[in-house]
Amino acid sequence: MPDVGRFFNIDPLTEEYPTWSPYVFSGNRVIDACEIEGLEPHVLFGTQDKAARNFGKQYNGKSILNKREYSAFIYSIDVDNKTYYAYNTPAKGNQHGIPKNKLNKYTPKGGKIVAYIHTHGNDDPEYDDENFSGEVGKQGGDIGYAEEQKLGAYLVTPGGVLEYFDVNTSKAYTLNYDMPSDPKSKNRQNTIDPEMSPLPSEGDGPRPTPKRYPNPTEPKYDNILKSIKNEKRMEIILIDQPQKYHR
Repeated sequence: MPDVGRFFNIDPLTEEYPTWSPYVFSGNRVIDACEIEGLEPHVLFGTQDKAARNFGKQYNGKSILNKREYSAFIYSIDVDNKTYYAYNTPAKGNQHGIPKNKLNKYTPKGGKIVAYIHTHGNDDPEYDDENFSGEVGKQGGDIGYAEEQKLGAYLVTPGGVLEYFDVNTSKAYTLNYDMPSDPKSKNRQNTIDPEMSPLPSEGDGPRPTPKRYPNPTEPKYDNILKSIKNEKRMEIILIDQPQKYHR
């Protein structure tokens, strides 16, 4: 309740974040992130592609090291009469795929889902992890899901590539080659090693300006407190003197 500066219930997503206090605000990230509805820290970006790129920077390393796919939905939201983009809390899937019942479609109030993004985990020679799975016009796979949901889809590969599938043109594009990559991948495009917890981005959205308070003034003492204060000073002086001055 911001009007009184008090929390009257624990975070509704406490079970999703067992290492956080149930009363943590914005994931303890009050500088680079914001809680749009008091639930999770969401970093806002000026474009959809920037949000996707940040997802790749933050989660492709985890995906490679954990050998699991991660997915999220990118949404648009208006803040201060300007449109920004962010992604919701990613879902952790299996080594090859993410069950539909694990997908997180929650967005803050006012958020509109505009795209789907996921990783392919570590490099597996038995799979084509550098490209979208599935085929245009057929059910199943990454492309089939994008067409089913009528959403553009992003893919972050173990080779360190960010790709985009345009559901309107049915074509895939390569956006950049600077994602964290699997050192064991034969298709590695860079030397950016995977990390579990990379430094977060500040994003492009508005951030609160920290309040500055003046230094506290010297407190005023009445006669009794003043005498106690002086005795304390004398006590410190005596302790600092050579032993012969002690009684």
